Amino acid sequence: MTGSCICGAATVTIEQAPGFINDCNCSLCRRSGAGWGYFSRSQVTAAGETLAVERKDKAVAAVTLHACAACGTTTHFTLSEAFLKDNPDADQVGVNMKLFDASQLEGVEVRFPDGASWSGSGEFGYRRDPITISADSFW
Repeated sequence: MTGSCICGAATVTIEQAPGFINDCNCSLCRRSGAGWGYFSRSQVTAAGETLAVERKDKAVAAVTLHACAACGTTTHFTLSEAFLKDNPDADQVGVNMKLFDASQLEGVEVRFPDGASWSGSGEFGYRRDPITISADSFW
């Protein structure tokens, strides 16, 4: 399945829908406008020119956000080089599942972590109950 940015210049292809989607309210997720599905690097193919951005408000940025160079839509994140230096076996790509049609995500659970209140260690709390995507609705 392939999702695309607003203008269609950047695409992300995945083999299957994720097990769940996180719609987090932390500053990074909220400002990027993304709902994340998680995959290993081998399960994701990104195409088209993207701009890469790492946050500057953390000592070590865990992820590098990618957005379409033409329209600015957030497409995915990769683990940052600094994070991989300390975690060489880490293998994760976050894909913005809002690039895909609801019909492609039917039956996938959307979770709502309270990242804005998360201390940075331990489990996330959740700000509301999860929902399940149906073909004619989105979260």
